[in-house]
Amino acid sequence: MQYSIKVDRFWLYYFVIRLFYLVFSIFIYAKLTTLGDTNRYLTAPLSSLGDINLFYNSTAMMDAIGSIFGILGGSNILSNLPFTLLSFFTIKWSIDSFQFRKYVDNRLLIIVLSLPNFCVWTSVCSKETIGLTFSAILGGLIIRFLQRDYKLKKLDFFAIYLCLIFKPQYLPFILQGLCIIYIMNEHLHKIQLKTLFGLFIICCNLLFLYCISDIINKYADIMYLHFDDPNANSTRDNIWLKENDFFYKAPVGMFVAFFGPTLSEMLHSPVHLIAGIESLILLALLIALSSKLITRLLSQYKLDVIILFSYFIIITGISLLHYPFGVFNPGSAIRYRTNFLYLFILLFLYISKQYNLTNKKILS
Repeated sequence: MQYSIKVDRFWLYYFVIRLFYLVFSIFIYAKLTTLGDTNRYLTAPLSSLGDINLFYNSTAMMDAIGSIFGILGGSNILSNLPFTLLSFFTIKWSIDSFQFRKYVDNRLLIIVLSLPNFCVWTSVCSKETIGLTFSAILGGLIIRFLQRDYKLKKLDFFAIYLCLIFKPQYLPFILQGLCIIYIMNEHLHKIQLKTLFGLFIICCNLLFLYCISDIINKYADIMYLHFDDPNANSTRDNIWLKENDFFYKAPVGMFVAFFGPTLSEMLHSPVHLIAGIESLILLALLIALSSKLITRLLSQYKLDVIILFSYFIIITGISLLHYPFGVFNPGSAIRYRTNFLYLFILLFLYISKQYNLTNKKILS
């Protein structure tokens, strides 16, 4: 009796790509620049496991996790391999759960999932790998809400816990997005009411920012000190020199913080050039994934207001919080972006799936 094992070539190719990035990260990328705190985590003493702070402090938790896998020899391929596997299976699980490959071109999808900096930072022992994990789960939760599945699973609570430990600032906007989706889906049936409610939520956020503007200005005055390192060649000049500069320069600053290097930085550094090209490709791919939504908006003047307002709150809110950490240094911008990038990717994949599915239903 013969048995055959069917191998999914898409995931086989992506697994090989992930292994390549693991090897590249350890033997090449780590020699060109720093891999963050990867070595610190993997060389942490086993006594880190006894630190009670590990349950509510992200660094202490990473020290504890790293100390376990560091037994395999410090920062090498073997000790980082579990984090590569975690990233690979997290992505595979989320993509397969919503059957995105049926509605999104597989070549486009594998390019999105194989962006260099995204793969480098999530192939090693890093906070970004954990960020990818809770982003995938919370992204799935948002999509399930959009599909009117409001049941919270244990995995969702675990992701919320991780988000609170590693990036608590993201959670208010994710929860707002979930509330917007639920209320608009179940309690507001007219598009006018949905639009008014969405505008009301945006105004509430703007009012809150206005009320705490003094606190934000205070922190903006000291934020640059964390990047003002004379040994850091990539650090940019401080742009928050006057009161409320944080707000006035936020629209451009949010884009710069997300994109990473500027054109001049790309022309003067090969590393920044690669990062800039990656960002250009990323933006093009996100536009491609939402192309049918954009086409429908321009040709029929129709837009799903639930997606519009929930996505606006989530994406704009997280981008605003990323802005102070990415605007002063292109390297920091690209690295910290990895924590929420997969969440954004899942949201745009859902847009592509929904509009492709709608077209197929119409054609059938």
